[in-house]
Amino acid sequence: MNISPFIAENNPTMSAEAARRFNYSRYATKKTMAQGLLDVALLMSNASQLKAIMDIGSRHNYYNVVFGIIICSIILQLITAILLLVLGTLKDETDSQQKTMNIVNNVITVLILLITVANVFITAFGVQYKKPEKLI
Repeated sequence: MNISPFIAENNPTMSAEAARRFNYSRYATKKTMAQGLLDVALLMSNASQLKAIMDIGSRHNYYNVVFGIIICSIILQLITAILLLVLGTLKDETDSQQKTMNIVNNVITVLILLITVANVFITAFGVQYKKPEKLI
């Protein structure tokens, strides 16, 4: 199915020629790489927050809650990464394979939603690390 005319028709800034030259595979690869980099950044952020909450310890009002949410977020991110690897190895040659890929993709979408909600709560409860002051 050639959707180039559809793209050009619905995008006034893109000509039919530009739509024909658009490389969907390259776009998908770049999008996946960007998503992977964002996932790594979020994982690093959660690791940093985990270190900060562990340094603060029980002095933090919501220590147990924030600690639990950070751990859940990291676990969900690892599960999502594994499912993305599985999804990347699946082939979509038959209807049952396409159905499996669609299910895995939907599960990944739900996990990403849960990760986002978890990180909103981590931010809301605020993990702020202050370096201990030196004694003079």
